[in-house]
Amino acid sequence: MIDSTRARPLVGARVVAFGVDARATTSGAASTDSAGRYHIGSLAPGRYAVGFESPLLDSLEINLSPRTVVVAPGQTATIDLALPPAAKLRGALCPGVTLPPQTGVIFGLVVDADSENRLADVVLAMSWQERDVDRVTLRPVNRERTASATTDAGGWYRLCGVPTDTWLSLQLQHMGRTGPVIRALVGDTLGIAVRHLSFSASTARHASDSAASASASVTDSVAALALSGTAMLSGIVRGTGDLPLASADVSVRGTRGAVKTDTLGRYSLSGLPAGTQMLEVRRVGYAAVELPVELRSGVMPSRNVRLQRIANLDSIRVVASRYRYREFNELRQRSMFGHFYGPEEMAAERTGDLSDVVGRLPGVAVVGSGSRARAVVNRGPNKGCVIPIILNGVPGGGFSINDVPAPAVGAMVVYQAGEIGPAEVDWTCGAIMIWSRR
Repeated sequence: MIDSTRARPLVGARVVAFGVDARATTSGAASTDSAGRYHIGSLAPGRYAVGFESPLLDSLEINLSPRTVVVAPGQTATIDLALPPAAKLRGALCPGVTLPPQTGVIFGLVVDADSENRLADVVLAMSWQERDVDRVTLRPVNRERTASATTDAGGWYRLCGVPTDTWLSLQLQHMGRTGPVIRALVGDTLGIAVRHLSFSASTARHASDSAASASASVTDSVAALALSGTAMLSGIVRGTGDLPLASADVSVRGTRGAVKTDTLGRYSLSGLPAGTQMLEVRRVGYAAVELPVELRSGVMPSRNVRLQRIANLDSIRVVASRYRYREFNELRQRSMFGHFYGPEEMAAERTGDLSDVVGRLPGVAVVGSGSRARAVVNRGPNKGCVIPIILNGVPGGGFSINDVPAPAVGAMVVYQAGEIGPAEVDWTCGAIMIWSRR
């Protein structure tokens, strides 16, 4: 049995044979081994329908028609089965649509979180960042792309031609209300992703509130727009060696709920809105985790989380060195302004998100979290202005402050709004200059 999407044997699939005529009075099942082989014994002679179950097909909610084979008395019938190629699966989901390379499809079901009924006429808005190179200046350019789909009478949505291996931001919009922003990724190997979503009109944000929070300055009453409800969530956060992780920060994005795990790694949140929400888990020294959770009013589901340790080099004795960040060093020597973080200062930081470092500076605040985090000015006439990012001498366009992980930063200087820095940069909102490790 072959997994055609990856050109390798399909391991652990359950193959089932059912009799389809009067002679075939038995049925049987078997699982494929490491070579994709299976064997079903003790079948009576007759005609059988043979099919298989696969977690991949189950996740895609695709049913393949069984194949028919005749088992003769005293003989072994052979029938080869295969998971269809990725292109064929995508074609089944997007009939008549030609998908260019590095594009795929995302689809799913939208239900009412309060009644579990399927929701029709719900708009799914999607956006993503597309990075390109300007052919004239040869500089990277970031463009925001958007797409949308509306659920059908059965509550299903489908978007064909979305980019693969790119973070997609999804948001449900229904009856003048909007849900939280959910992240999804369509893998390039298969080019298919399933993302079922739920929506609660009773706890969703009004569209006017969403616009206000998107444009609100740092000290505005964004907290007053935080969502609440009667849903709950609990679980255990684990780290290296599957050990419980204490003092991890756990929160649901867009709500007031935020707790730290106890000594056994446990957390419990209450007062949460129903529907699909984004759970965020962070701890110094570990890569942050963002994942969708399904919440329901009055229900306490459990969601365990595993954090990956950020690798750090062991201590070494330096006997000679050559400074590798010449531009940074020159700025540090001649500038009267700016907060400078050299290789030594960055190595001392024990965090995965650069926003944790920048957010500690006076006059700077971080709005949003994870991949949506932006560093902004939080005082003075330019309050709320997004601070531009310059990566290795090239303006970063729409970069998030966390697009470059803190461990990947070799040196950094942060200029606040109005501070004097290199003449070629507009300092209206300040600037964050980053040199990646080499």
